[in-house]
Amino acid sequence: MAYSAQQVQPWRWILNKSGDPVPLFRSIRRLIAWCVVIYLCTLVFVAGFATLQPLWEPTDIKADLIVVLGGGMSPKGTLHTSSTVRVDKGVSLFKTGAAPRIHFTGGLASPNAPSAGAQMAARAIEAGVPETATSFEGKSYSTLQNALFSKPDWQGAQHIILVTEGFHLPRSWATFKAFGAQKITLAHARKFRGERIRAGIRMTFREALAVWFNAARLLVWQGAAFTDMAQDERDALLY
Repeated sequence: MAYSAQQVQPWRWILNKSGDPVPLFRSIRRLIAWCVVIYLCTLVFVAGFATLQPLWEPTDIKADLIVVLGGGMSPKGTLHTSSTVRVDKGVSLFKTGAAPRIHFTGGLASPNAPSAGAQMAARAIEAGVPETATSFEGKSYSTLQNALFSKPDWQGAQHIILVTEGFHLPRSWATFKAFGAQKITLAHARKFRGERIRAGIRMTFREALAVWFNAARLLVWQGAAFTDMAQDERDALLY
């Protein structure tokens, strides 16, 4: 029995006479290429910003509020180093008189443990910050929710100081700006995730993805405002 060339080589169905992919596949290939280029540019920016930001970080800051973003906590309620270094940086700024109040934001690691926000505030109080100068929220599980759920605490401030690790600063700045923050000064607790070199590299690669993932989630959240979705369900989109 004789077979046609298309039967023997079915892949020719998706090729034209010149041997090039049909326009749809060329478009997909271009899209993938652009996504890779954008991701690599974002990665270079994140790593470069974390490295260079300490060079221009102001040393004499005067603001209305310090906002410290949580960096993780164990299920038993023990703060990860990524959280403690941020708290310590915030406390240091508070003690220099950078702002009269300090706010901590971070959610639960398990239902029976205190929130990261509460634990961070407790650490600051132990370090000498008056309890009356602290506040916290304990429902957030992402940078987007950090900004959203803390908004009642920072929206009246004309100028806030955001404290987190250097690689996380650009996304944090963009997030708080998206939710309406006015003037923001960025303060790094450390440049990269420093427990292990591999962990630092992995987190930086992850952060470059998170920038665009967060942007997409924010657009979906904003679009959900035009639906009949309940507010709690809508806010869960930012998890």
